[in-house]
Amino acid sequence: MIPTYYSTIRILLAVLFCLASTVTLADTLTASVDRNQLGKGETLELLVQLDGQTTSDPDFTPLNDDFEVLSQQRKNKFSIMNGNSTSHTEWRLQLLPKQTGKLQVPSLSFKGIVTKAITLQVEDRPQTSTSNQPVFVETDVVKSSAYVQEQLLITFRINASTNLQSISSEELMIKNASVMKVSENQYQKQINGINHLVIELKYAVFPESSGDLTIPSLRFNTVIPDRRDPYSNSFFSRGSKRLFLYSEEKKITIKPRPTSYGTVDWLPTTAVSLSERWSRPLDELVAGEPITRTIHVSAQGLTSAQLPPLDINAGDGFKVYPDQPQLNDDVSSNGVMGTRSESIAIVPSRGGTITLPPITVQWWDTASNQIRETVLEGKTLSIKPAENTLSVPVPATETSSKAETPLMEKQQPGLAFWLLVISNMLLLGMAIIFLILWRGARKKALTESPPAEESPERKEATLFKQLQQQTKSNNPCAFRETLLVWASVRWQRPLVTLDDVAIVANDPLLTTELQTLDRALYSPDAATIIDLGSLLDHLRSLRKQPMGEKQPKGNHLQSLYAGS
Repeated sequence: MIPTYYSTIRILLAVLFCLASTVTLADTLTASVDRNQLGKGETLELLVQLDGQTTSDPDFTPLNDDFEVLSQQRKNKFSIMNGNSTSHTEWRLQLLPKQTGKLQVPSLSFKGIVTKAITLQVEDRPQTSTSNQPVFVETDVVKSSAYVQEQLLITFRINASTNLQSISSEELMIKNASVMKVSENQYQKQINGINHLVIELKYAVFPESSGDLTIPSLRFNTVIPDRRDPYSNSFFSRGSKRLFLYSEEKKITIKPRPTSYGTVDWLPTTAVSLSERWSRPLDELVAGEPITRTIHVSAQGLTSAQLPPLDINAGDGFKVYPDQPQLNDDVSSNGVMGTRSESIAIVPSRGGTITLPPITVQWWDTASNQIRETVLEGKTLSIKPAENTLSVPVPATETSSKAETPLMEKQQPGLAFWLLVISNMLLLGMAIIFLILWRGARKKALTESPPAEESPERKEATLFKQLQQQTKSNNPCAFRETLLVWASVRWQRPLVTLDDVAIVANDPLLTTELQTLDRALYSPDAATIIDLGSLLDHLRSLRKQPMGEKQPKGNHLQSLYAGS
């Protein structure tokens, strides 16, 4: 009976002990925050403490509704004082509110124990006005209004009076606008007598429609030193604090394109420039030989994609063969500078003079709000006759004087006729001899002249790649122009015509192909079809020879148009 009685007592004591332990645990799980009022972008620390040791964590998922959990740390502590031992486990969480207003840190549960909810007040006060803070951000927009597609510069400045261990930002995205980052700069300045590091980010924004444009608030993430970090490993070590900054939201009025501008391409800018470059001097132009004219159009505050193609057409005495345009965007603290470069091969079809008309680009001056024009003046070029045409002057016969007697008129007509024939034959012979001597001297200069210094801008490999691209696009005129430059670099001497290339190459098959290329472009019948792929393969085989290798002398090419 007695054993049974004691057994019952033991069971009751064990149950009471368990109940007492449960009540104790329920009363010793606590949650607290470092402050209950904070501003937008500020973080707070949540401390959850349990009297006892554990290796598991409470359920923190309810926090995700209104907070971003930036970090979470757990630490177990044990101490003995006056013979009494205490132990507890604590969790420290860094939280970032997702919205402003009145929020609650919800109740958290751990093995049936629940903490009390905590009420917070998150104010929507802008960080830009708190210059007394260790880090704050400013937003600067140069204009309160702009035209559609006009460049709008936006600058964000992060000002820090303390060291920044790291900094990053969201990507700036604006509805109904395209955005391009143009510069990032750092410098020092004093604010209220305190030195600050300034990190400046500048963006170019191009509105795509009229109306109100909203520049959204941009979030910046940074880490600053914090000696109060409870998890520092030593007294001298420095902890860190994560800080979030929000830029100020801005609204810009976007004006539509003026109706007075007309139907031409819309170019809202502050400056447009036109310039040109020629592939060789303009005093050496010969009929049938192309020359390349490259025109550059540049506009401040516009991308190259916004610049329209130039209106360049053939005219009296010349044809034009445009190449693919080259687009380039240069960015700086002043924004975007777009450039469009168009190369046009101009082929004079006759000797004499040809006139190239002026080129005009209309644009809208956003500074003075009026239409302006930039003009590239026209040119008149003097063209020499083609080299393979021979012009022999025929002197006019003098009119017989009325004072001559009828007897002289009857005795001299045969002698005058033969004197005229002999003089014409002498002139023709002298012209032929001069032509033969000139072409012989030219051939000797091409085959025996020392190699010219290679231009760093005309690398052989780059030029050959251009030949490959022009073969794919089937552009014989541009192929011919590039071929002359490539051959000049390849053999390191000036080559002006395909006749010159054939001389230095001394390859019969290549000679035939070059004749075919010139006939296809400039022969009067213009019925020849050239296979650029076959010609490129032939040139590729010539590249296997060492650069600058001297070719054996060969016979001069016959006239390109002989027998055509």
